[in-house]
Amino acid sequence: MILRFGLSALIVGTLGILYATPHLLYGRENMATANLLFLLGLLGLVIGAIFHVLQSGFLTLFLRGFADIRQLFIRQSKALREENERLRSDESLSAWKTSMFRHLKVYTSGCGAGLILCSMILMGIS
Repeated sequence: MILRFGLSALIVGTLGILYATPHLLYGRENMATANLLFLLGLLGLVIGAIFHVLQSGFLTLFLRGFADIRQLFIRQSKALREENERLRSDESLSAWKTSMFRHLKVYTSGCGAGLILCSMILMGIS
């Protein structure tokens, strides 16, 4: 997992440097580019944090409460309730969701860290 995080940070950081190279060579606005990369990095870290909170199950009780309130106001057919219950009890689907959240968390956090690192390097150069 740390290897994937580092690899995604390295790839995105390299792409960020490649994006900023014309701005460095031709004397364009370095600060705007660094700010954009930093903002995108923060966005990636926030998305990674959201995936981490969802994966940890911290909001599960809260979200189930909203689902119960929704059932009071919106009627569902018996077939739809049975299908929802079948999907909740499907172990392969829940394993896929867990794996997907883990991968998304690592990659978005790595991309965010790479972009922030790239913006710091760009600020150091200018």
